[in-house]
Amino acid sequence: METVLFFIIVGIISTLFGKAKRTQGHSPKKPFTANGMEDIRTLFKELANEGAEQIRPKKTEQNKELAQEKMKNIEQEYLQVRQESEASRTGMAAARLQNEKLENQTIKPRQAESEPMISKEPDSNTVINGIIWGEILGEPRSKKPYFARKG
Repeated sequence: METVLFFIIVGIISTLFGKAKRTQGHSPKKPFTANGMEDIRTLFKELANEGAEQIRPKKTEQNKELAQEKMKNIEQEYLQVRQESEASRTGMAAARLQNEKLENQTIKPRQAESEPMISKEPDSNTVINGIIWGEILGEPRSKKPYFARKG
C-alpha cells in the first residue's frame, strides 16, 4: 500500500515538472517562407555563373590544333593495335591448325570391333563394383525392413 502511494506521488510530481519544462522551452512555430530560399538560390546561381566563366577555357586556334593532333595520334595508335591484333589472330589460327593436325595423328584408334565390351569371366574388382552399384541403384533400405511386420 505504501509503495503504491509512493509511485502515485512520484508520477504527479514528474508530470508537473514536465509541463513546466515544455512551456519554458517552446516558442510559437513560425510559418516557413520561401523568400529566404529565393535569396539563397539567386546567390548560388551567381556563384555558379562566375565559377563557370573562370573554369571554361577560351577556345583558340592553338587548342583546336592540339585537339586535331591528338585525334591523329589516337587514330595512328588504333591502326597499329588493329594490325597487331590481326597478325596475332592469324598466327593463332595457324598454331591451332598445327595442333589439330598433331592431335589427329596422336589419337589412338578404337578397340577392334571384334572384341566384346563385356567379358564373360569378370575379375574380383568388377564383381565388387557390381555389388556396390547394385546397392546404390537398388531399392532403398526403408523399403526392405529387417523384420516382418505383424499385421
